[in-house]
Parts: sequence; C-alpha cells; structure tokens
Amino acid sequence: MRSTETERMLRLRDVARLPAEVLVKRFEEDFGNLVTAAVADATRRLPAPVRRLLDGLEWHLDWADALVWAEGELQVSAERMTLLGDPRLRRVEGQLRQVRVRLHEARCVAADYRRQDRERLEQGRLLTARATALSWLSKAFPDEYAALFAARVAELGIPPLRRHTASRDVFDSIEQAVAQGRLQVEAGPEVRALLELPDDTFRAAVADDVREQNARNVLLRHPLVLRRWHAGLARLCELTVGPARASSATALGRLPVDLAELPRQEAMQIINARRFFCAVQQRRLDCDRTVRALMAEIVRRERADPVNTARREAGAHARLRLAEARPEAYARIREELRAYESEPGHLDPARLTSDARGALKVRLLAELGGGGGGGGEDPAPRPPVAQPSPPPRPAPRPKPGTPESRPGRDRPGPGQARGPRPVPGPPARTAAGHPPLRKAACRRAEPSR
Repeated sequence: MRSTETERMLRLRDVARLPAEVLVKRFEEDFGNLVTAAVADATRRLPAPVRRLLDGLEWHLDWADALVWAEGELQVSAERMTLLGDPRLRRVEGQLRQVRVRLHEARCVAADYRRQDRERLEQGRLLTARATALSWLSKAFPDEYAALFAARVAELGIPPLRRHTASRDVFDSIEQAVAQGRLQVEAGPEVRALLELPDDTFRAAVADDVREQNARNVLLRHPLVLRRWHAGLARLCELTVGPARASSATALGRLPVDLAELPRQEAMQIINARRFFCAVQQRRLDCDRTVRALMAEIVRRERADPVNTARREAGAHARLRLAEARPEAYARIREELRAYESEPGHLDPARLTSDARGALKVRLLAELGGGGGGGGEDPAPRPPVAQPSPPPRPAPRPKPGTPESRPGRDRPGPGQARGPRPVPGPPARTAAGHPPLRKAACRRAEPSR
C-alpha cells in the first residue's frame, strides 16, 4: 500500500515533463500532486500549457486551494528547519516567497473570473446605452413607471410576488432555499445525526476533516450543515491561536518567540499547532468557497423562476412605454451617455467607471426631478446578496525584489463560456474510497516529527 501511494506522488522535477491530461489524472488521485504542481508553477518550472490548465476556469479554485496549503506547509517547515539547523532552509524560504507571489496572482485570477461572471449577468443592463437610459428614466419618474408596470402585470395576469422571510446571513438564505425547494437536496439520516451532535463532538469531526486531506467529509459541505461547519472552524481557530502563537484568528504571522530558546518538546508542539492552524485556515477558505457556489446557484434559480422572468419582462415593457411618454427626458439621458460610448450604443466600462456612473446618474435624476428615488426598480424580488465571511488574510511576506516579480502586476484570467453549474451537494464516492477532488482532496496534516 505504501509503495502504491509513493508511486502516485509527483515530484517537482516530474511535473514539467508530463502533459496536461496526465497531470489532471494525477491531481484527481491525490491532492498532494496538485500541491506539488502548484509549487512547481510558482518556482517557474512548468510549461505554458500546464500553467493555462491551473489558472483556467476548471481548476483555478483548486489551484488557489493548493497554494494556500503549500504556503502554510512551507512557512512551518522553514520554522522547523530554523530550529533544527536544516541546510535546506534557504531553498525552502525561496520557495515560500515564490508561492506567496503566485498565491496573490491566483486570488487576482479568481477575482477576475467573478468580475466576468457579474459582467455577463449585467451586460445588457450595464453596457448598453439604451438599457441604461431606460433604467435611469424609470427612476427619474417612479410613479409613472409604477403605474405602467402595474397595468402590464394586470394585463398579463402575472401572480403576485413570492415573499421570502428576510435573511440575517448567507446561511439563512441557503436554509430558506432548501426549505422552499429552490435548492433540492436531501437531509438523510447521516446529515441529521451530524446536526444533532453536541458542539464538542461536532468540533472534533471538523478537526478530523481538517487532518484528512485526501478524504474530506462531504457531509460537512451539505447546505444544512454549512452554518455549523463555519462556526466549528471559527472556534478551532480561536482555540489554536494561543498554542500556535498566531498573530490573530485569521493569520498565522511570524513566530513571536525564538524556538531555539525553548525546550525541544515545547518547540515541536508549537510547530505542530502552527501546521494545524494553517490547515484550518485552508478549510475556512473551502467553506467560504462552498457558500459562494450555493449563493450563486440560488441567484441563478431566482432569475430563472417563471414569475420573476415574467415580471422582468413586464418591467422592460413598462420602461419602453415610459420612454414613449417622456421622449425628451429619454433623449437627454442618451445624449449624456454618448460621451462614454466606445461605439454607437455600447458603453465603455473603462470610461464609465462605477464612480463616474454613480455621479452621472445622481446628477441626471436630480435635473429630471426624480431625485434618485427607488420607485423605478422593478418590484420583483431581489435574490439574497449576503456574502460569506472574508477569506483570512495571508501571513506577511517579504516584498519581491524585482518589478517583474511583484504580486501587484496584472494577470488577467482567460475568457470563459459555461452553462449553469449543478447544485453543489454531497458527491458520489470514487472507487478509491474518497470523493472527487473538487469536493474532497488534500493530504493528512500529520504532525512534524
């Protein structure tokens, strides 16, 4: 068994010679292989096709996940090597600096993909001068728009709004979506048993999941368990801050003590606690990533709801009728927007930035007499927009020495085109006995010896 596991593990020097399709299979076998590839990429060892695989749409989140794991492992390894006088220290410190630079770039790539998603959802509304002018016109004359909208709704016989209980947080939104059938998932006996566990026992299950990097507990990722999983991870961070000598509950930071001055057993306990703390931070990112995926699915299903679709169409019809009733005001808005067009009718987001858009909108609504009232919005239900907890701040890292290696450089993500994703839920287990990588993964966080 041990030899089989050894054969599956990649080494840094092996990554560059393997084609992308072979690497994908190795990634799916063991998360440690993805970590190795991510470190190899950070140290500039990979050919361009494999780099495009890592920061592409399919793998970019797992790539960032692997870099987070690698950063924590390398930092704690460097601290242990300092204590033991290991001659490999300088090489590991160099890898750590490069991994941190690449991790920053991975976060920029993920942010760029999210921005592209938002732009696609809002493209017709935000990038078309006609749609923008119609929207602003409805806000300038909210009472007239509301009357036209109500008339159209009555004409089409659209049913009334489906009111939802106000959500206090993202977990409320997810649980309500399950209760109302907008997320169709089952709470089987295992899920119910997990929810009924006492806090200490549940937290122990969360800690076991942190340690099992190649067999993540998919039950913790069930929509109804996310709230407790999130709270359990936060509590583990609080309990580990002291033993790990971490700078805060969200960042490991530098060691505030000289391990060489401590008894060897105490020093190794601190190192082991720091490794565990890094693994918990990675799981917190995993939890937030799962929450974001579920919230995106809820928004997509809200938009696809037939009643909401009909009300949006009624709103579009009402805005057109309002433009016919107020041609001078509509023409005035179009004239003001013309300065921000890259081509006739198409707004340039580089010119019409969010700040410029807001200032122009406020000025036009004030001049037209609307004053920016909210009555122009379609009275259709808005999907919940609560956000998961922010990702933990990375530990401080040295500033790169050359401009080319600075993490702030632009790294645009590649274009993408995809259909709606399925609802995240407990995936089927593979023949190897653990879930697929995207819902499982990662090596055991074994204590240093």
